[in-house]
Amino acid sequence: MVRSYLRHGGTEVFGLIASNSSNSLFDGKRAYVPALEDVFVWDTKRGERIAMWHATGHTSPVTAISRSPVDPNLFAVGYQDGSIRLWSGKSHDPLSIFEGHRRAISILAWDRDGGRLASGAVDGEVVIWDPVAETGLFKLRGHNHRITGLVFVAVPTHIPDPSSSTSLPSPSTHLLTTSQDTYLKLWDLQTQHSIESVVAHRTESWSLTVVPHIPSVPLAAADSEESSEPTLDDQLLMTTGGEGEVKLWILSSLVLLKGPQPSASGDGLQRAIIGAGSLTLSTHAAPGKRVLNAIAQRYSLRGGISGIVIAFQVGDRDVEVWRIRTVEEIKKKKARRRKREASKSQKASSNVADLTSTDDTITWLDRIHPWITVRGTSRICSFAFAPTANPLLFRTGEKPNELEVMLALGNNSVEVFTIPKPVSSSKSGSLQSTLLHSITLPGHRTGIRAVSISFNDQLVASGSNGSLKVWNIQTQKCIRTMECGYALCVAWLPDNQHILVGTKCGKLMIYELSSSTLIATIEAHTGPIWSLDLRPDSKGFVTGSGDKSIKFWTFTKKTANPSSSATAFTGELKTVELSATLSKTMKMSDDVLSVRYSPDSKFLAVATLDSTVKVFFQDTLKFFLSLYGHKLPVLSMDISFDSKLIVTCSADKNVKIWGLDFGDCHKSIFAHEESVMQVKFESRSHYFWTVGKDKMVKYWDGDKFENIQTLQGHHGEISALAVSHDGQLLISGSHDKSIRVWIKTDEPLFLEEEREKELERLYSLEESEKLDISITQSRKQGEEAGDEEVEAVSKQTTETLMAGERIIEALLLADADLDLTNRFNIAKENMDPEKAEKLAPPARNPILVAYDNISASAYVLKVIQRIPRAALEDALLVLPFAQVTMMLTHINYWAKKGCSTSLVCRILSFLIRTHETQITVTASLKLMIDSIKTNMTRSLKKHADMVAYNVEAIRFVKQAIELEQKEREFVDIDLRPEQEVRKLIKDKHMVKKRKVVL
Repeated sequence: MVRSYLRHGGTEVFGLIASNSSNSLFDGKRAYVPALEDVFVWDTKRGERIAMWHATGHTSPVTAISRSPVDPNLFAVGYQDGSIRLWSGKSHDPLSIFEGHRRAISILAWDRDGGRLASGAVDGEVVIWDPVAETGLFKLRGHNHRITGLVFVAVPTHIPDPSSSTSLPSPSTHLLTTSQDTYLKLWDLQTQHSIESVVAHRTESWSLTVVPHIPSVPLAAADSEESSEPTLDDQLLMTTGGEGEVKLWILSSLVLLKGPQPSASGDGLQRAIIGAGSLTLSTHAAPGKRVLNAIAQRYSLRGGISGIVIAFQVGDRDVEVWRIRTVEEIKKKKARRRKREASKSQKASSNVADLTSTDDTITWLDRIHPWITVRGTSRICSFAFAPTANPLLFRTGEKPNELEVMLALGNNSVEVFTIPKPVSSSKSGSLQSTLLHSITLPGHRTGIRAVSISFNDQLVASGSNGSLKVWNIQTQKCIRTMECGYALCVAWLPDNQHILVGTKCGKLMIYELSSSTLIATIEAHTGPIWSLDLRPDSKGFVTGSGDKSIKFWTFTKKTANPSSSATAFTGELKTVELSATLSKTMKMSDDVLSVRYSPDSKFLAVATLDSTVKVFFQDTLKFFLSLYGHKLPVLSMDISFDSKLIVTCSADKNVKIWGLDFGDCHKSIFAHEESVMQVKFESRSHYFWTVGKDKMVKYWDGDKFENIQTLQGHHGEISALAVSHDGQLLISGSHDKSIRVWIKTDEPLFLEEEREKELERLYSLEESEKLDISITQSRKQGEEAGDEEVEAVSKQTTETLMAGERIIEALLLADADLDLTNRFNIAKENMDPEKAEKLAPPARNPILVAYDNISASAYVLKVIQRIPRAALEDALLVLPFAQVTMMLTHINYWAKKGCSTSLVCRILSFLIRTHETQITVTASLKLMIDSIKTNMTRSLKKHADMVAYNVEAIRFVKQAIELEQKEREFVDIDLRPEQEVRKLIKDKHMVKKRKVVL
């Protein structure tokens, strides 16, 4: 009989605030931060998590986040597996999935109208996506390293007219990219080619930002012989590098509009990207520090203060904030400079005429001025400013008094600082940022080393370097935080009110949960306490340490010194506190790494540094057994509920199951790819759990020596494991600072099915690796042959192959149904009319019957509609030409009926482009193609008429709404009383600022 088990499933992650794998966003109220494979939305003021964006079954970490500039509730999130998901900020659900990259996404960028999305990957590829059609437009290949900057460039379609007061926004026709290959490239999105490349830095280029439009003043580029007098639409670019410098560039819109023209010097064509010098950061930033990130955006504060802020992440903890001076400030600076030069010239008795030759040209470096430096309490992973100048994205309502910047730190915390208003240059050094909010309580600052579940299975305690936290398992909220040393082992006491902690410095600490206080500190060992275990009678415990000793402790109660003000009705109120007393000590020859009591209180197992496990009688401490076989020290062990089995795990990646009666090894299992850190038996069974440095949680059958289930989710080595006393849940803690709860479900699990799934996964990984190798080789050959820089967006995955197989199955089923129907009609025509009427139709396929006896073509369309739009073309690539001819038959039917016109056009276009040669030489398809052309033209015309009608209707409604608003805003002045009219005419201020009069 096949044995079945129960499957375990993961729940939400807790103990995590922000991970360091991606950038973060901030809207003044909410922080959107990466949290391993999820995105957390935090209310920075209350310190509460509002939402979590989690894709079921997806475990790849988040690597990039970007927000649509026109829809504040639309977010693009890139992942390490190369996928991109669009998320709704309202429903917190994924809207669509894009698959086009084979490597991790490194950066995302929207164009100004939100109609296109650009994604860059670590392999140097850039893909342009259409979020509305959910398709990839094309892929740009020109970089050979990680993409670090993406910016859409909007170039005007005409030279701006100074006399014109209005101008329409220009579309994004170009794209700027930077990469760690040191290049800054300018791409023409219409021709899909790189039109200019510049070596931006001597080492890696880490970021790219474009300074928003600034009012025109006479400017000059530095270190350039060419004229760089920009028009109103020229843009300032900034790139940061690994050598600690920031370079400025001017992007000439005139060159992009008219094309490269001969330069004035006659030595070539004009360049679109012109160097404008290097920015020198503050003196405290040591030379050579990497400038990792740069942000430039507008700000608008209360009191009419506005401008442009530019910030750079320098090194690990500093964010240098600069600003753009106004035109008035520049004029004052130039006047002061002329005065200083005049005074120096007078003292030197030089010719006064030299003063008139002073260069008054303003450079970009003159306009950029340091504002303040914000220093985080730990390493900064990313930062973001509140978009105060964008009412569409700024969520707090009224404008703030000060600028706010959010820092996502590497120690699992988020901080929000306020930056005071800018002052004059002489006072800029006295400005200090202020910590406004911080989110620290819901997570540990370092990796989690130990977890323990309370005896009532309601609470879990987690320990790390510096803190002990208590969590509610049901709500996953942190209810207590207590300071401690470097916690290595944690245990609850049976009263569920006290927690015992062993630290790296050899101290034992006892905490009381109700008061969140440390009630006892015991200098237990001179070395780290690697393990502790409660006695089965709960009257004491044992500790094992790196000082080569095992100590046995007994719980005692002591009366605390009463407070002078603590009185009861009948005298002083005395408090009783729990403590521990040393009862005996046993010396060992090596460091003790793990200790464990048997549930029947008969044995004590001790794992030492010599890779052996020694078993002693618990009462007399006499030697009983020695378990040897591991090649490296045993890190953890556990004894089954019936005291018959002991399981050990070691750094040699093996798990061994021993009999506790004779000490024989029942089985040695190669359990993990890395060191096995913890092992625990499940309550009342011989099933056990293991965790390791390979980030896996594995479930085993100790009797059949089978791997029941492998749970993936952690992104760092797992060093903490706890199993509930009822065996219904498992808790694991990792160095990725997350705590995960795995719950036993009612879903049965069969080993054969799990093995098949594992083989399929390994096969898909192998095929993916082969495909990656072939793609890499073909690209190298293409680069040597000088192939084009653009290619179609395609990514063959297991899902797309399965989708193609579903289409083939649907086509075969539909073909069989059509053939059956044709044969029935032919037979009916050849029979007598009376017999033909009595002839019963043939039985159709049960699948078609289940769909309410729909037609075969309608069923094929339903199957195609269920395939994600981003994966449709990859799925159609799987079709052999025989199925393509079948598909053309159904396309003709769909075009005739007008079904899903846009989808059918897309399918037809792709099939024609892919199989053009074969379709052309197949004479039998000529009539089919002509029929499709006729029907599709009619269907498209009908569709176009419908769209045009809807557009005109929307335009009419818009005009009606605007007219209604104007009627409400302005009331005819003749309808007002004469006195009020005279008052309005006299009061110019009121005439200028008159508001709605209803």
